[in-house]
Amino acid sequence: MNERWNDLSPLDPGRDPERWEALLRGTRAAAAGELARRAFAAGPAGQLARWVSPALAMAASLVIAAWGMLALAEGTPQTATAPGVAEAMGVPFAMTVSAEEGARDAADQLLLPDFLETR
Repeated sequence: MNERWNDLSPLDPGRDPERWEALLRGTRAAAAGELARRAFAAGPAGQLARWVSPALAMAASLVIAAWGMLALAEGTPQTATAPGVAEAMGVPFAMTVSAEEGARDAADQLLLPDFLETR
């Protein structure tokens, strides 16, 4: 085994420029796909592309959770009641509850302080 290298002239690229340029073209052509992928990944589109998969996974899990909640909610029957006269007229709920309970006048109950009596 020869551990001393005396003649390195075969490694000189200036010795055969055509061969050297062909080697460079071949290397660049072989690396073009990877270089394009790296250029894309370094840009803003690459940053967004890295978020697509986790975002889709989160959206899918939310859809599944919402579907499950709806499936559970459909199991319990809920009766729909027709709106009352006050509700249909747009009277606030707080006023209708106090009036239905037979307390003082609902408007006075909301507008007057507690220590004042209307009657």
